[in-house]
Amino acid sequence: MNDLSEINLPLSQEIVAIVEAGNLLHEAGAYESALEKYGESWNMLPEPKEQWDLAHWIAKCYSRLYLELECYDEAKVWAVRAVQTKPPRETSSFILLGASHLGANEKESAYKFFKKAFELGKGRAFQGFDKKYLDFFTGYEEK
Repeated sequence: MNDLSEINLPLSQEIVAIVEAGNLLHEAGAYESALEKYGESWNMLPEPKEQWDLAHWIAKCYSRLYLELECYDEAKVWAVRAVQTKPPRETSSFILLGASHLGANEKESAYKFFKKAFELGKGRAFQGFDKKYLDFFTGYEEK
């Protein structure tokens, strides 16, 4: 994973500002505008996009928003990207992917990704997420 700020600080700062603006729009409920900001920031990443540290953050922002909109297939696409670009001990990408599968009623897959997060971070991995995800994980019986 490459740190864009070390290679092109002005571009990195511009992308960060756009993502942060998208996050504010998301929090305000302006979902379409937030998606536009995330798309703008994603398109600004040099190719291959997945090699940059900011790709992980943008992918997580997209996934969270699509989860909130109950667009689980889109949430999964972006959560997969987040998992593919995550730092080694990071757990929230697995929670987002598990949540996307759970929303789509794919319980076995949801459990599998929640378990990966739990193995890395125990209960701490679920902090900041709806309690229903940890409740699902702890109450699920593997087949």
